[in-house]
Amino acid sequence: MKAKSLMIVALAAFCCLGTQARSKKKSTVKPVVAAAADVKPVPADSFSYAMGVAQGQSLKQYIVQREGVDTTYMAEFIKGLNAQVSEAEVKKQVAYTAGLRIQQMNREQVLPQVNKQVTGKADTTFLQLDKLNEGLTQVLNGQKGALTQEEALKLLERQSEYFMNTLKMANADYLTKNAKNKGVKTEKNGLQYKVLTKGNGALPTDTAEVEVNYEGRLIDGTVFDSSYKRGKAATFKVNQVIKGWQQALKMMPVGSTWELYIPYDLAYGERGTRDIPPYSTLIFKVELLGIKDAKAAEAKTAEPAGAAQTK
Repeated sequence: MKAKSLMIVALAAFCCLGTQARSKKKSTVKPVVAAAADVKPVPADSFSYAMGVAQGQSLKQYIVQREGVDTTYMAEFIKGLNAQVSEAEVKKQVAYTAGLRIQQMNREQVLPQVNKQVTGKADTTFLQLDKLNEGLTQVLNGQKGALTQEEALKLLERQSEYFMNTLKMANADYLTKNAKNKGVKTEKNGLQYKVLTKGNGALPTDTAEVEVNYEGRLIDGTVFDSSYKRGKAATFKVNQVIKGWQQALKMMPVGSTWELYIPYDLAYGERGTRDIPPYSTLIFKVELLGIKDAKAAEAKTAEPAGAAQTK
């Protein structure tokens, strides 16, 4: 096989050279005609069956992964696959199946996601499936309902605004009360911290790579991240974390353990993240274990900058 390939490559190169030199010397090489292989056609029924066998496993993966078919009910899928029905009946069943799929999506995704966005709890019944379907049905049927689309959007925006204001006020109130607690210091930009263990090591700089243990929680006590649970300290550069962390780390001597109370504008802002609601005040217990690059550390210990006030 290798020798044959080399012959073909060599022949191709020779033909190219011959073409380039045609004006100087007429080629006398005769074209090589490959002998046709003796291949017999496959009977249509055999080909069709082979196509099914070849594609069967891919189809199974597709209907499970993309169509959400439960393999417990594979017999029902096969029944539909082999059903002898008219094109009109197929369209009817496709529409019905699409309705079932949307219902499943509403139950499993839309309700919990929307409920969490407008109430903070995914398992609440604030968004009611029957009333949701009532509104959807009226629009799909072209019927006039109790609300226009514009009026409906205003109601949705009002609830969202109400919930955002509730979150903002609750988190602001927490910081106001926390500032009065013993040992809590407040910086000019609102960052609060409490020294649990005073270290005497170097201070990290913006570009320093630090090693820390930490636990982060919300004002209701929900833990959203913890290196303790993972059983491994975290390592990162100071300038690669949220603003509240950056500010605090540069004030913490190595060996310190602080509790940080970070306002939303020094954390994840008005939008939050997947596990952190909008306007969230974040509470962190942080242990500064060390600085990976000693050259990126200040060799002195210093008092926190920023006109801190002890309450």
